Amino acid sequence: MKRRASAIRFLLIGILLIITLFPLYWMVINSFKRTGEFFTDPPQFIPPRVDLKAYQDSLQTTGGKGLQDSLIIATSTMILSVGLGCMGAYAVARYRWGGKNFILLLLVIQMLPPVSIALPLFILFDKLKLLDTYYGLITADTVFNLPYAIWLLQGFFQEIPVEIEEAALVDGSSRWQVFTRIVLPLSLPGLVAVSFFTFIFAWNEFILAFIFSRSRVTPLTVVIPAMVGADTILWERVYATSLIAIVPVIILALLLQRYLVRGLTFGAVKG
Repeated sequence: MKRRASAIRFLLIGILLIITLFPLYWMVINSFKRTGEFFTDPPQFIPPRVDLKAYQDSLQTTGGKGLQDSLIIATSTMILSVGLGCMGAYAVARYRWGGKNFILLLLVIQMLPPVSIALPLFILFDKLKLLDTYYGLITADTVFNLPYAIWLLQGFFQEIPVEIEEAALVDGSSRWQVFTRIVLPLSLPGLVAVSFFTFIFAWNEFILAFIFSRSRVTPLTVVIPAMVGADTILWERVYATSLIAIVPVIILALLLQRYLVRGLTFGAVKG
């Protein structure tokens, strides 16, 4: 009876994995196909040849520029969100700055859909000459990522015993030295987890990138839809560019997986 239950469980898990991973597999094999091989009957689940022309065309045109812009925007947003979030979260965790409901206010800001304030931001950025610039997109993404970073990091800081910091203050350390030499190293798993998620949020952001970008700054989230024209669709380049957009995130997750697991299980977030 137990063997039958285990077999059914593994069968269900296998079916679920196939359903989940098949779109990724279909994207990979189609990125190696040529234009005339997409609509064959029956469909080709294994490409007859490995053709890298789609990747070459993508990287040499809009895909390469989009990859560069996405890396600049996502990395800068991550650094700003985590850097400012650390200081804000530490103030909230230790001084209760802003009152008990400050974290709830941050969560309300985080829940706002970007499209709800896109028009006011567009008008403001137009006046400040920030449209179609790295500074504009980085600022907009940081505005939406910073509340999340503060909310999550303050939970990690609250897990650190206050007695450790008090002992360092008694020994003559300044509050800044306590923060940089004790609190931040002890919160490293949490910092890595927050860094990863803020990078992902900025990397995948579409609405603000679509509204605020024109021609000089074009992240991958804007480049890929632009390959779908009114009468033609560059299918092979769409698949290749989509795969290029996934690879950096997968590599980052593999490099940080040890810290991510520790960070996500470090402790419960306290309000």
